[in-house]
Amino acid sequence: MYSLIVTAKEGTWDGKRYVLPQGRFAEYTDDSLKARYRILDDQAIAELMSLPTLFAYEEPKDIPARVGRVTRITSRGGQVKLDFELLKEVPAIPAAQLAEMAFDLDIDGWEMNRTHWAIKDVGLIELLEEASFIQPHVMRARFSKVDGHSDTKLRSEVLVAPTVFSPHSIEAEPALVAVMMPLSKEFEDVHQSIQAACQEAGLRCKRADDIWEDSTIIQDVVNLIYRSAVVVVDFSGRNPNVMYETGIAHTLGRPVVPISQTPCDLPFDLIHHRTLNYLANEQGLRAMTKKLGRRLRQLTS
Repeated sequence: MYSLIVTAKEGTWDGKRYVLPQGRFAEYTDDSLKARYRILDDQAIAELMSLPTLFAYEEPKDIPARVGRVTRITSRGGQVKLDFELLKEVPAIPAAQLAEMAFDLDIDGWEMNRTHWAIKDVGLIELLEEASFIQPHVMRARFSKVDGHSDTKLRSEVLVAPTVFSPHSIEAEPALVAVMMPLSKEFEDVHQSIQAACQEAGLRCKRADDIWEDSTIIQDVVNLIYRSAVVVVDFSGRNPNVMYETGIAHTLGRPVVPISQTPCDLPFDLIHHRTLNYLANEQGLRAMTKKLGRRLRQLTS
């Protein structure tokens, strides 16, 4: 399968985010697929983000289409907002060549004249290979078969089988921020500043010590990270629990916002990540609250 997203606004696919009316979602889509994705729950969103996506423009604009993937989907207020990235391995597809491939790509004759998002039950990557547009197997490392069918799916998921804790099916909370930090009293002012940043961003935050749902602490930590939208981690003091929990957050694919009082507290494997450094005094914590709140709004808006 693949997604086809068509827009009339030039330059849209030069960016990273797009919003379209909810009513335009799943247009020009087979009834079975339309029913499958009618409700944009966690499973539907995960599947849609795993599909190769063709980002195109309405006719008669002679603008090449691009191949990429949707990286985030939010449905609210009658609109669907998506973040996306283009795959550098696949060159732009000229409009004329896309028109020649329309039948094989299951694109209706009038479909390219309307802004919409369709899901197609054909293999986009295979067709591009057959048309000699990309070399065979160039993209195979990023794609895999789905349920034994000929559908292709972007390999954005890793098979994870933990033995120390158990992955559960937990309902996501879009307004929840998980905070991983040292739990000592000297960090209480830092914790309050993080809480203030979350409140300013219209969010709420929890630490592992705020919950007791399972008999083991690590399971509560995993559950908290899993249901959260963003994870804030404070590396100050190189706390080993924070290091371990950050690895879990990265594995689960959650956006991680690192903060630290000392830049050298970041482990070598993470020093390439941008970190919000702060001073643990009144002025420094106020500045941290402001910057962290702004970053949280960016990640959840």
